[in-house]
Amino acid sequence: MTKTSIKIRCLHFFSELWNERLILISSGIALTLLAALLTVFQPKFLQESDLLIYDLMVAGRAAPPKSAVPVIVGVDEASLAAFGQWPWPRYRLAALVARLQQLGAQVIAIDILMPEPDRSSPEIVQAERQRDLVDSGTREPLPVQDSNSQRLADILGQGPTVLGYYLNFSQATQPALQQGVPTAPHGMVVISPEHSTDLWPKPLGLIRSLPVLTDVASAEGFTNAHVDIDGTLRRVPLLLAPQKQIRPSLAMAALLLYSTERQIRLTAGGGDAWINWGQRSIPVDGSGNMMLDYRSAPPAYYSARAVMNNEVAAGSLQGKIVLIGAWAKGLQDVHLTPSGKWVNGLEVHATIIDNVLSGSFISRPGWAKGVELFIVLLLGAVCTLVLSRSGFAMSLLILVSTAFACYAGASQLLVRQGLHFSPLMPILTLVLITSVMGLLKYAIEARKLLIRTQELLEAQDGIIISMSTLSEARDNETGGHILRTQNYVKILAKQLATTAKYRYLTASDIELLAKSAPLHDIGKVGIPDSILQKPGKLTEDEYKIMQSHPLIGADAVTKIVTSAKHPEASSFLHYARDMIISHHERWDGQGYPQGLSGAEIPLAGRLMALADVYDALISKRVYKEGMQHAEVFDYIKKESGKHFDPDVVAAFVARNKAFLKTSLKYADDVE
Repeated sequence: MTKTSIKIRCLHFFSELWNERLILISSGIALTLLAALLTVFQPKFLQESDLLIYDLMVAGRAAPPKSAVPVIVGVDEASLAAFGQWPWPRYRLAALVARLQQLGAQVIAIDILMPEPDRSSPEIVQAERQRDLVDSGTREPLPVQDSNSQRLADILGQGPTVLGYYLNFSQATQPALQQGVPTAPHGMVVISPEHSTDLWPKPLGLIRSLPVLTDVASAEGFTNAHVDIDGTLRRVPLLLAPQKQIRPSLAMAALLLYSTERQIRLTAGGGDAWINWGQRSIPVDGSGNMMLDYRSAPPAYYSARAVMNNEVAAGSLQGKIVLIGAWAKGLQDVHLTPSGKWVNGLEVHATIIDNVLSGSFISRPGWAKGVELFIVLLLGAVCTLVLSRSGFAMSLLILVSTAFACYAGASQLLVRQGLHFSPLMPILTLVLITSVMGLLKYAIEARKLLIRTQELLEAQDGIIISMSTLSEARDNETGGHILRTQNYVKILAKQLATTAKYRYLTASDIELLAKSAPLHDIGKVGIPDSILQKPGKLTEDEYKIMQSHPLIGADAVTKIVTSAKHPEASSFLHYARDMIISHHERWDGQGYPQGLSGAEIPLAGRLMALADVYDALISKRVYKEGMQHAEVFDYIKKESGKHFDPDVVAAFVARNKAFLKTSLKYADDVE
């Protein structure tokens, strides 16, 4: 090999290497940009996946409550069995509140809407009886009092109490909706010089309790909780602005009454927002939502029955914020948490109180999205460069280790610092780039293998051509004979493959049979010229020598096959060996050199036997005229079961017109 050819090969190699790497790098960059776009504009399925990963990470943050201030008093099944079905008369609710005040409750928050008069009140019952039982023509409106609601109002006014109300955000018309500004805790002041409430959801109306109750309550707080797109409650608003007046939630109102600090300052900066209350800075999102830090241990709980029956020790609720609400199944409003558990709405209020008092917050900084985008771009670039150079094992190691590092890092930030950064898109970027680039590298290697295979096939063809040319140089056979017999063998093999008996013949088998055909007479190179090129009839001894050419050719091919390090790479030579040694065998066993009969004769030899005879009979030579196709057709049919395999003859009969076309297409010029 010359220096010039070596240089050309080197340049070709590096050119291909550069083109492959350019394809890989370009695809990696495109995938990185796609991942960045999905990071900024996440479709719904990615948002849901992001929330699922958050739930998995936040599970490690579960810890016992750090604050014992919130206490739940629930109207549970035992309470209903003891005092009757729900809703209770308000005088009974008044008795419950009065008992809680006696037990030392510092603030009582009631998560029960009471927008209508108590229908169990004697005045309401009497008015309804007169309305429903008198004749409609004489019905007159009667002044109605609600002594049950009044009794509850008298008790509410004796201590710090919070009443819940419901904000409506739907466009649907609801006649029960009321207007008016809910009562704020006395002395509550909201300062918001830097924080805009424009992004806060705008309520269209609200449902409050009766004025007789709201007028004496210390404050009111909304009870709304908006779930995420997957139906899980992860965040709640602490402040909203009904009638453009900032008002607290039920839990926040209870906290304000619990403390002497009533000033709230809304601040924002760098995409973050906080509700500053006293020494506490509560991180919230742009909509005013605080992320809930659920605890594994539930807050303290008392059954309303136990409270009403004086089963709770005096002073046990001293300094507590008591939350009252329905607890029995079928009465409560329940919410799905990130852990997969369902919790009562009262537990949500207790969680808010616990988080604020203990300073246990989870926040997603406003710049978190920017950090995630930067990590996606960085990982995409690094991953692209590394994977464009490394193999599969290294790529897999990089994918697994980096993905684990992203998840572990984000999980530790959430568990230890309460900072939520999503590892979803960085991990997805790694998986996407590794998968696609892996497939591309596989495709490139497959292309290389295809090229190498094609080169091998070309080399095989070169061997066949060289060997068959050697045979032609010493024999009277022509190049046309080789092409014709090759096509005859292929025609017969294809036809046989359509039958049940020979269905095992694949396209590759048929191609190898055809490719081996030109070598069928290669053994003639070992026959002396005096015999091979003798113009007259051979003597008996000369004919025996001529009959040895199948053995000579088969022996030569056998040596090639056995000397090869990878014999399977020369599988076509196995077919060639069978064809060389057996193409002069006869179905009736009268052939040579081994006298095989029937199915003992390899299929390659049976195919070539018919192809060789057909070509010898139909071809024109300087020393003879060729027979007509019809004559050859009849002869071959007569020799079925004698000279030729009946199955091969049947294939010939089915495709004899293709034989004729081939003989004409590759006819020799013997003029």
